[in-house]
Amino acid sequence: MKKYFSLLIVYGLATLQVFSQKSVIVNTNPTMNDRFSKKSGNLSLSTSLLKIGKIKNNESKTDTVRIYNGGARNMSLAPGKIPAHMHVTFGAWDLAPKMESWIAVSFNAVKRSDYGFVLDRFEILTNDSIQPKKIISVSAYLQEYFAPMSAEDSLNVQKAKWIETSYDYGKIRQGSKTTRNFPITNEGKRDLYVRKLRTNCNCIKMSTSSDTIAPGATVLLLVEFDSANKEGKDSRKMNVFLNDPARPEVVLEMKGEIEK
Repeated sequence: MKKYFSLLIVYGLATLQVFSQKSVIVNTNPTMNDRFSKKSGNLSLSTSLLKIGKIKNNESKTDTVRIYNGGARNMSLAPGKIPAHMHVTFGAWDLAPKMESWIAVSFNAVKRSDYGFVLDRFEILTNDSIQPKKIISVSAYLQEYFAPMSAEDSLNVQKAKWIETSYDYGKIRQGSKTTRNFPITNEGKRDLYVRKLRTNCNCIKMSTSSDTIAPGATVLLLVEFDSANKEGKDSRKMNVFLNDPARPEVVLEMKGEIEK
């Protein structure tokens, strides 16, 4: 019996060794559907949302959308409505059937002049019988540029101090409004600027008593939440953009529970 079990163990180990030595071959070559996954009529695109990503507000970035004519006749391309802060270049103005090309998009953050997440779009005009106007969206996240500073310079810049960044209003009745003042104090030695206030819900209103905070001064950022048509536990996030090199973006929160 012992000899029988020994043979089973040896056989099992040998089998495991054989399986461990086998390699799995996977085809990594992308298909046409992989390379051009978005379709707009007879034109296929590598993406319909070009993500520029993070970009400083003194920069320009360029990215590319690959395109493919899947139709049976030549497709002409021409620029349609294009935002002033974008420049669009075509690799070819006329695509033969089954022909590939590209569209280069340059995004100028200086001209866009904003902070945080932005979403734009531009048009391509074609002679495609199915859908002649093509739309490509472009997203970016704009951040303020701060020049390199010495250790001494960093002691003399503007600096925001927040007493709190989150407020729990507890339980409130549906349809009621609740407000909160978030004090911002400038502990630095230069003027602190509130660049932008942003929220992704119309139920939130934000305002400041002043957008400029002198050294040593404090301003109040008022947040008003309208609970109409809301129910249950609720949390709302807001973004505040400042010219504070150490913390140029602050996320505030209003949260609580809404009862009918």
